[in-house]
Amino acid sequence: GMAPGAHLSLVAGCLLFSSVSAVHTDAIDLKDGTDKFGHKLRNEFYFAPGFTNFNHGSFGATPRFVMEAQRRYQEQAESRPDKWFREDYQVLVEASRTTIASYVNAKSAADIVIIENASAGVNAVMRSLAMEWHDGGVILFLSCAYGMVKNTAHYLEQTARGVKTVEVVLGEDFPSGGDESVLTPLKKALKKYRGAIKLFVISHIASVPGVVMPVEAAIRMCRDTTIAGATPIQVLVDGAHALGQVRIDLQALGDPDYYLSNGHKWFYTPKAAAFLYVRKDRQLPTSPEPTVISSSGKQDFVGRFDYTGTRDYSAFAAFSDAFRFRSWLGDDLIYHYNSQLAQWASHYLSRRWGTRALAPPHMQAYMINVQLPTNSSAAGAALHDRLQQDYDTYMLSLSLGDVVYTRLSAQIYLERSDFEVLADRVERLLPAIERELQLEVTGSGPGASVP
Repeated sequence: GMAPGAHLSLVAGCLLFSSVSAVHTDAIDLKDGTDKFGHKLRNEFYFAPGFTNFNHGSFGATPRFVMEAQRRYQEQAESRPDKWFREDYQVLVEASRTTIASYVNAKSAADIVIIENASAGVNAVMRSLAMEWHDGGVILFLSCAYGMVKNTAHYLEQTARGVKTVEVVLGEDFPSGGDESVLTPLKKALKKYRGAIKLFVISHIASVPGVVMPVEAAIRMCRDTTIAGATPIQVLVDGAHALGQVRIDLQALGDPDYYLSNGHKWFYTPKAAAFLYVRKDRQLPTSPEPTVISSSGKQDFVGRFDYTGTRDYSAFAAFSDAFRFRSWLGDDLIYHYNSQLAQWASHYLSRRWGTRALAPPHMQAYMINVQLPTNSSAAGAALHDRLQQDYDTYMLSLSLGDVVYTRLSAQIYLERSDFEVLADRVERLLPAIERELQLEVTGSGPGASVP
């Protein structure tokens, strides 16, 4: 198939890039994003002309190279359907699993399966465990857990015998207080419910605000008998945002019981590709079971997840092509560029707007959380709408306590100028939006509400 960049007007683009990945990153000047990254890479994606995406984190963006590979798999499936479903795709998925296993430092590829998304992984693990706990137990999670985690836990509380949920409410010092703003309330909860907690769910990178969590320390706490009690608490790490945004080393994290991450958010796979890691001693004959039990009759961990009915498995196969795309650009360079850009943008925007970044630098990866220059969440919401409608720019507007902020994603197709333009627009639009809202509140002007 066509190498990535063959549709760039770079002479011998491939040669140029593959040699780059071998060079030590410091030797390459990426300071202003003018090397090979930034707007030059926009053509590698499918973005509409004039569209600016500051929210890569929610749904990612799949490169042309990877989607072209995916379409070839789809055509292969249709060319000989039986051969694809009975033989071909399993071989491709096994190649993907093997590559992921070494990339995240899993002990064996037999401990990794490919699933559609983080939701499928969390559901498979939590629902299987709830079925296994004949005498119930407590599922513990943090207040910044993703909604899907809370919803699944609450569903189990209503339907599975003896299952209770406990939410650890993080204080006003989260995330500005760093790791301790997570670990102190967690420790209190572990001691309070000691002996009752069966599972703790923690994000590797929380979604809102987008911050890197102290996962390794939290796992240690759940295994510390002086804190958690005699039986170690099982830990499920929801790494939805992690793969491709931070380096995942399962052994360095303390080898969690369960770990999952999406490929489509930060790793450039097509939509609906993720992985689930289950430590060998947690792979039971009926747990975790995928949420869809198929006709395959396979009993082993990998086999159960291998086939979950007739569906499009091309995204699973294309995981390998996402690796190819990344190595063409230089995997190290992607981390280097995105983290540098995020760090710069965090300083720049908070200085321009006279506000602050919500989290300390070590808790930031490619997602930054910057306070907007307004105290009105209604103004923040209106700003989001105006940017989308008038400027074809997607920027989230969020609130944490009284703070109105935006979560912005740095990415290889963005550069400093994008954040400079955003800073200007926000500075120009917000005062006008606040005036309009003020008129609505006082009941004069075109926006006045009728009783």
